[in-house]
Amino acid sequence: MKKSLWIAMGAALVASVVAALAQEVLSANAIGYIKRQLPAGGKLITVAVPLYNMTAVNNVFSNLSISAEVPTGSSASFWDPGQQKWVGGTKKAKGGWDGTVVTQIVDSAEFFFIKGPATSTVPTQITIAGEVPTDASLVRGFTGNSNLTAMANAYPADFVFSNSTLATRATVGSSVSFWDVGSQRWVGGSKKAKGGWDASVATQLVTATSGFFMKEAGTVTTWTNSKPYTWP
Repeated sequence: MKKSLWIAMGAALVASVVAALAQEVLSANAIGYIKRQLPAGGKLITVAVPLYNMTAVNNVFSNLSISAEVPTGSSASFWDPGQQKWVGGTKKAKGGWDGTVVTQIVDSAEFFFIKGPATSTVPTQITIAGEVPTDASLVRGFTGNSNLTAMANAYPADFVFSNSTLATRATVGSSVSFWDVGSQRWVGGSKKAKGGWDASVATQLVTATSGFFMKEAGTVTTWTNSKPYTWP
């Protein structure tokens, strides 16, 4: 993985990635950033980081621009696949983030929750920055056997759920849940023996840097995802 320096904004954009994202992703020499909004009023959003760290092997939560940009009183929650529960912490006025999340490694194909303070009255813009993946394919491993897995696209691009190899390879009886930011609840569906995935999730657009819960009913334990853009 090459390490490039940020260059002037006038450099060429990665048009294919921009089109796929349907949001602002500026990129040159495989370096990009994606803007998101953390809603006011303490609403939860799912966040994924599908960009490589330019100076370290892993993305560590406390080193991400997100952790610095969200206001004091915000919280972060990460899914523990082994314990099948959320673990998290909050951002304090003194001392910053709780030690439970400071060293949390954020993998590219998983999501976590960010929640702003309930007292916030305006949205907060957050930025996801790093190196755009150039790998021809990326593999996401998970446990299956009806365990919940926090999933996300490892590439910075939107995709329709039913068009993914994750959906097509999933065992009958598997289910998926998507977070509705407006209603602040999960919406989902399952895969039937006849008819495949419920219509409520088949056409679900999974936007770049958002995530979803997958519950694989059988022994499918990998999601091999091909690079969705032609650059570079």
